Amino acid sequence: MSFLTPAFLLLGLLAVPIIILYMLRLRRREVTVSSTLLWQKLLRDREANAPWQKLRRNLLLILQLLILAALVLALARPFLPTPAVITGNTVVLLDGSASMQATDAAPSRFAAAKTEAARLIGDLSAGSQMTLIQVGHTPAVLASASSDKTALRRALDAAQPENGPPDWPAALALAAGAAQGFQDGRIVIISDGGLPADLPPLPTAPIYLPIGRSGENLAISALATRATAGGPQLFASVTNEGAQDRDALLSLELDGALYDSRRVTVPAGGSASLTWDLPEGTAVITARLSDNEGDNLPLDDVATAVHEGGVSNRALLITEGNLFLEQVFSVLPGVEAFKAAPGADLNPEDFDLLVLDGAPLPDPLPPTDLLLINPPVGGDLFTVGGVFSDTVAVRLADSPLLQFVDWRDVHIRQAKAVDAPWARPLVEAAGGPLLLTGEQNGQRIALLPFDLRDSDLPLQIAFPILMANITGWLSPGRAFDAPAGLRPGDPVTIAPAASATAVLVEKPDGRIWTADVGEDALIFPETNQLGLYRVSLRDEQGTRPAGSFAVNLFSPAESAIQPAAALQIGQVAAEAAPENNVGQLEWWPWLLLLAVLILMIEWWVQHRGPQLPRP
Repeated sequence: MSFLTPAFLLLGLLAVPIIILYMLRLRRREVTVSSTLLWQKLLRDREANAPWQKLRRNLLLILQLLILAALVLALARPFLPTPAVITGNTVVLLDGSASMQATDAAPSRFAAAKTEAARLIGDLSAGSQMTLIQVGHTPAVLASASSDKTALRRALDAAQPENGPPDWPAALALAAGAAQGFQDGRIVIISDGGLPADLPPLPTAPIYLPIGRSGENLAISALATRATAGGPQLFASVTNEGAQDRDALLSLELDGALYDSRRVTVPAGGSASLTWDLPEGTAVITARLSDNEGDNLPLDDVATAVHEGGVSNRALLITEGNLFLEQVFSVLPGVEAFKAAPGADLNPEDFDLLVLDGAPLPDPLPPTDLLLINPPVGGDLFTVGGVFSDTVAVRLADSPLLQFVDWRDVHIRQAKAVDAPWARPLVEAAGGPLLLTGEQNGQRIALLPFDLRDSDLPLQIAFPILMANITGWLSPGRAFDAPAGLRPGDPVTIAPAASATAVLVEKPDGRIWTADVGEDALIFPETNQLGLYRVSLRDEQGTRPAGSFAVNLFSPAESAIQPAAALQIGQVAAEAAPENNVGQLEWWPWLLLLAVLILMIEWWVQHRGPQLPRP
């Protein structure tokens, strides 16, 4: 046995004053006598008043000396040499990806990895520090350069695995920076492998602690719908990542009701594809694998697809005839365009975007977003003045609507002078603004005060880009941009209509994410859960559904859960845990506990005597 702080053993000298106090202690007893004849018998008690007495056996003294000995030894921090994975300053990379939720290590690989990390914390020697980094979609530093084992264990206990693939390059960059802050720092990777092949080198050869035993896993690797002439069609793919042929039951639910179940057999290392013709009106499809004994990763046994997409939006183009506008709106994604002549018997409120090309504003103004091109009059919304020909752009605002738009080669013969106090000019010429945007009475409005046929803008590559940016800001398409292959951690852009005041997203666990609507599009970042997300928009009339989107694992690297026997990072192979390292097993907490127990016994003897407590 050795001591980390042996200087504290000198505190054992405190036993000397304790013993001296017991030798100086008066031992006079108070005795009631009935006669003075007995005083002679009590004269011998005077001998007890002598300053120095013979030290007698005393249980309290022994207990107090034991308490002192336990406390002194605890302060000296005794330890026993034990085998350790690593010594010195350490950076620990804890894999928290989806594959670490495999159950071949009870109760999961991530729990086993936390046990390994806790062992490293226990082996941390005096004067050494550890940095804990969890590797996930966004790597997180759980504890930075700490020698406090309690704080390290607390940070480790709070760690939870994620449902998506990890960002190993970012995690290794964090680890490299943390290791450079240590003298002779080492990097330990606790993982089941699966690292990409093109990782940058580390400043020191890492140590790899593999987790997991089996690679048997059957996964739903794809689930998607498409529209056909006969109705919606569903495609599903099941992949066997293990080394044995497997079969399972694949069940299909449409909008929460069981629709079909099929037995599927998948060869080792292969896949099986299935298709279904779905009934019209199908919105949410859920596929589940069951009766799948031996599967080690339940996370990829369920997948969700959304056929109805986002909110259904329609754009109404009112024009006498403009081939440029008709063509660009026919190819804009997420926009269902309709054309009508001025004065046609249509209700603009049935559409989400109203495009007026040289047409007067309807009276009353519908509560839809507006794209106004070459307006003849502005009514109460704005005023239209004379015509100006000095149309060379002299100032372009810093706006997302002008992103990737090159206005330098755009030529305009003439434009109208428009005065709209509520609007912000995005493109200005010496004669006046050429593009204005703003919000008025809960509506988003974009205004081009010139006839497109009086310019070469429709002939420029800037035209479709500008129209896509403007319509994206006016939100005529889907209320959110969520691709079918959305994976955990991928953000979703939500662009609600101008009348919306708030966006609500119901996550798969039932919790609601809420955000107020501003001028810019909203970013929904909380897509870490697998399953269905329901989007709703709130306006003055209440809350209405705006569509759904699904988040699935669909990651071959995460579904292939066969643990890696070795790792290659850059040109360096990760080392196995060395066997000759010696750690330090401290046992001062047990000494402190012993001191507390003896203190309780000492209190009992002092107040109750040495007899045992009665039942």
